[in-house]
Amino acid sequence: MERHIHLIPLFPMKMIRNILILCIIFSLTGGLKDPMFAQKITYNYLIDTSNIDTKQIMNLFESYIHSKPDSLYDNPYWNSDEKHQYKHFDFLESEFQPSLYMGFPVHVLSIKLKNGLYEIKAQFSYCQSDGTPYVLCIANYYAMKENGLYKLYNALPINRKNWLHTKIRQIDFYYPPYHVFDTLKAQALNDFANDLCNNLNVKVIPFEYYMADDFDEIQNLRGIDYYIGMGGEVKPTGRSNNYDKVYAGGMDENYFHEVFHILIDPHYPDKHQWISEGMATWLGGSRGESLQWHIIRTDEYLKKHPEINLNDLLTLKTIDKYTDYRYVLGGIIVKKIYEKGGWNSIIAFMKTGKSDENYYKAIETYLGVKKKDLNTYLRKELETSSKQ
Repeated sequence: MERHIHLIPLFPMKMIRNILILCIIFSLTGGLKDPMFAQKITYNYLIDTSNIDTKQIMNLFESYIHSKPDSLYDNPYWNSDEKHQYKHFDFLESEFQPSLYMGFPVHVLSIKLKNGLYEIKAQFSYCQSDGTPYVLCIANYYAMKENGLYKLYNALPINRKNWLHTKIRQIDFYYPPYHVFDTLKAQALNDFANDLCNNLNVKVIPFEYYMADDFDEIQNLRGIDYYIGMGGEVKPTGRSNNYDKVYAGGMDENYFHEVFHILIDPHYPDKHQWISEGMATWLGGSRGESLQWHIIRTDEYLKKHPEINLNDLLTLKTIDKYTDYRYVLGGIIVKKIYEKGGWNSIIAFMKTGKSDENYYKAIETYLGVKKKDLNTYLRKELETSSKQ
């Protein structure tokens, strides 16, 4: 991820802090249930409310936003085909944690007819105390009639008609016309998926894999014009929806990391997040680079910072925009457990609980390393592994 926060990429710490504060406030106040943070909907004054179809679509969108769209049920405002095909039919709902619909006021920027469909462009944002806007995202929805009534549709299946599609066994690959498809890499990804599921006693499932040079191309494909954290240097970025879709920016056909998350995480829910990210990085790298690449960088960094105490490793966040402690240190830990006990130990390790206390206890159980000795142990492993 990567996402998992899975649903928020690596942002500046100030930005992350702001998002977390908002999430806490929404949680403590009841979010959508509290009138202070009710998901209010306003409209750009240029929208023609006298048009009958436009008015019907406004009512549709308002009804959906107020219908608890973060809950899984047969929502009457979404189209039947996507509800039948996908359990999690609103592809943008899980874009942010706890949900896109966590309570941000919504401002509809435009409603326009496009290629026989009505496009709804909505900004999720609020006004800060200093008067400046805080924009979470600008997202696009589509609406068209189903049995005489307007229903909502995802942008992704509509927009991807302009992309190319290749199916290799259980994976549907989608990519822009400029991309030259690499069949060997695609087959390697299929082999990885099959071997992974076989080793962890999980049934492999079909999934969709979207790739482009720039992750923002994929976001646009999904209907996201802007998201908080957008901009800056273009770098390899991977995400997944944790169900059946992988989004890989700058990483071609064989980005293994997010494939681990969609295939394995649902079957092993009782594990710490560091185990999930560590496994995905050990097996599939991170940010387009191998675990070994991150080990070398982390070893160099920690040698320059002896004051950093790895005994409290779960309090550590990111080294920089490329390397995250939970990916590299989590990766080393699962790698050592595998070397010591094979896949049986890995499977047992992934069932040890979600709490921090569970994680430290599991490390002691499977590696024989107490929490108070982690700083010495991990620094030694980093130094040794970086020379391999």
